[in-house]
Amino acid sequence: MEKEPWQIAAARYCVLNSEKGFTKEKLKIYINSKYKVSDRQLEQFYDEEILKPAGREHTRNPFDNTKKWMPPLDLVSKITDYDELQEARKSSKNAMRIATGSLIVAIIVGIIQICIEICK
Repeated sequence: MEKEPWQIAAARYCVLNSEKGFTKEKLKIYINSKYKVSDRQLEQFYDEEILKPAGREHTRNPFDNTKKWMPPLDLVSKITDYDELQEARKSSKNAMRIATGSLIVAIIVGIIQICIEICK
């Protein structure tokens, strides 16, 4: 299986660790252990997806101890959409294999029918 894009891996990490908490440094360590991503790209991801997600008027601090941090819906949707796309691709490949197998069987049956007709 191919590795997922680092942005999806980062989003998945943030969502999975939202209740127990995480820091920007822990996110960097996790992503850098699996991908080669510049600090600037990680900073931009963290700023745009965690601190100031689209559609939000004020910034959020995921480390505010007074309440649990809930990941933005957009972040969760990215992961869900990616997973659904991967599943759709897998299903499409399986359907193609079944269709190819059916076509081969139909051709073989057709050739056998022709041979039976010729031999009569």
